[in-house]
Amino acid sequence: MKGMRRMISMLLAVVLVCSLAGGALADDEYDTLADWGIRVFVPDGTTSVYDGSDDCYYIYTTEDEGIPYVMLTTFTGFDSEKEFIEEFTDYMETEYTDLKVTSETSQKKIGDRKCFEIDYGYTISGYDVHDRRVVFLEDGTTYMFCSKEVEELDLTVGIMLEEIVAMSELIDGEEEEIADAYLYCQEDGMPKYWLDITGALADDPVLHCYFRSSDPTFYESWFVLDLDSAEEDDDGVLHFTGIKDQYGFDHSDWFKSLTIELLGDRVILGVTRDESTLAGGEEDNILSGVYKMLPMDVDFYYDYRQDDGMLKYWLDLNGEDIVLHCMFRSEGPDFYESTFTLEMDDAEWVTDYTILVNTVYDSMGLDVSDWFESLILSEVEGAILMNVERDESTLAGGTENNILTGVYMCEPRPYLISPDDGPFTAEELGVLAQRHYFFENGFFPPRADVEENDDGTFGIHLFETVRDGGFPHTATSAWYTVDEMGLGEEDTSGRAVDITR
Repeated sequence: MKGMRRMISMLLAVVLVCSLAGGALADDEYDTLADWGIRVFVPDGTTSVYDGSDDCYYIYTTEDEGIPYVMLTTFTGFDSEKEFIEEFTDYMETEYTDLKVTSETSQKKIGDRKCFEIDYGYTISGYDVHDRRVVFLEDGTTYMFCSKEVEELDLTVGIMLEEIVAMSELIDGEEEEIADAYLYCQEDGMPKYWLDITGALADDPVLHCYFRSSDPTFYESWFVLDLDSAEEDDDGVLHFTGIKDQYGFDHSDWFKSLTIELLGDRVILGVTRDESTLAGGEEDNILSGVYKMLPMDVDFYYDYRQDDGMLKYWLDLNGEDIVLHCMFRSEGPDFYESTFTLEMDDAEWVTDYTILVNTVYDSMGLDVSDWFESLILSEVEGAILMNVERDESTLAGGTENNILTGVYMCEPRPYLISPDDGPFTAEELGVLAQRHYFFENGFFPPRADVEENDDGTFGIHLFETVRDGGFPHTATSAWYTVDEMGLGEEDTSGRAVDITR
C-alpha cells in the first residue's frame, strides 16, 4: 500500500524543495530532467532523457534520440580543467581523424560558475559537425557539457548551452535532506507551530498553529502560504505575501512580513505581525518572532467525519495493508473503536487512482469479505473517497455497529512523528511522551518522570503539580510503559501506543 500513499502525497514537496534550495530552482520556465550528482535544468518541451551510462546523460528535444540537445558527462582523476581538456582532445583525435580545434581553450564565466570552453570541428557521413564543450571542475569531479550542431541539416539545437550550464546546480553530498515538516516548540517543550511541506493538505506550505482561547486545552488551526506569491531574496529567504486561513479567507494583511529560510537541517520562520490585527489575544494568534523549527516526519490518516463533526471512519495507509478504523457503539451512548484490515496483495487497481478491495479482515483476523458487495478506494485531489456497498443481510448488531453502504470522503490528517527511529534515551522518551499526549489531547503535561524497569522497558509518568485548597498535589495525565523504541501501552487502558507519533 506504500505505492498508493506515495501517489496521494506527492503534491508539493518538489516545488518547495526547489524553492528552498536556491533561486535557480524556482524558475517556472525550466524542468528538472536529471538528478545525478548535479541537477540539470533545460527549457520546457525537452521530452526525452536517455541515461547513457553511469556517468553520462543525453538530453534530447524529441523522442527519436537524434543529435542530443545537451550531453552531460563526468570524469574523475583530473587536477584542472586544462589538464582534462588536453587529454580529452587527444582522445577526440583518435575518434575523428579530421578533428580540428576551431576555438582554443578559453576561460569564461557562465552564470556564477567559472568554466572552460573548447570547440571542435569534424565530419560525420560527409556532414560538418560543430562540437562545443564546456567544462568545470568541482570537488574532484569534472563536469563536461556538450552540444553538437549540423547546420546543413538545420540541426542547431545547441544554442541554449550556456543557459543550461548556468541553470545547473551541484548536489552537495553533505546537504541536509528536506524533511516532511518542521516543528517549533516553546521553551517548556510544548509544540506551537509546525510547517507542513508534504502537499497533502494544499499545493502550498501549510503552517499549523496550536491556539487556545479561555479553555486550558489547545486546538489546531492552520494557514496556507501561497508559494506563487513568494519572492526569494539574495540570501535565499522566501518572503510570503499571500496567506490564507484553512477556510480560504485572505489574512495577508495580518502580517507585515512572513519569511522561511532553510538553514542547515532547520527551517527559520520569521514573523512580523501587524499588532492591530491581534483580535482574540496572544493565545489565539501567530505572534511576531523568529522560530527555529526542527525537522519532523509526517504520516497521514484520512478522516471521515459526520455532519455533526464526529469522527466516524479513518484510514491508515502507513503499512503494507490499509487499516480502516471505525467508531461504533452498541446500546450505550459511548463509542468504541474497531478496526478492519483491507488486504492489498489481492486488491485490484481499476485505474491509476482507484483500488478495488477484495479481502477484508476484522480486528480478530477473521475474513469478513462477504460483508461487502464492493469496497472501492479512489484518490480525489489528495483525499480518499471510500465507496462502500454493504450486504445488508450481514448487518448483525444494528446500524450503529457496522460499516454502512455509502460514499465517504476521507480528508488527509497529518500526524507528526519523530524523524529518528530510536533507540531513545530515557530523557528523549519523556519528551516524546509529552508531545504524543499533547497531539492527542491538546494539553501539554509540564512534567515527565521516566524510570527504567527491570525488564528493560521504561515507565513514564506525565503529570503536573496543582494546588487544591492551598495544598499541592499531583494531577496525572498518563502512565505509559514503553520500550527503548517508544512502543508499548498506556497503563490505565492497556491500549497500544507509539509515543514517537
